[in-house]
Amino acid sequence: MTADGSFIEPPKPKLGTILVRLALFGVALCVAALMFWTALFVIPVLIVLGLLGFLAAKVQIRRF
Repeated sequence: MTADGSFIEPPKPKLGTILVRLALFGVALCVAALMFWTALFVIPVLIVLGLLGFLAAKVQIRRF
């Protein structure tokens, strides 16, 4: 805002800037989707491995 109360209009972004921002957004979206799908497949495997480890520890404790 200027001293007389009017607003300064920001400069319009160039087409190249818009395309770079769009490309970065697309890459970030792909990375987020890849992380989501990786977690979706890894979490059940970790749960099964945790249960197997718990049962193995329980058997070892019962054995002694």
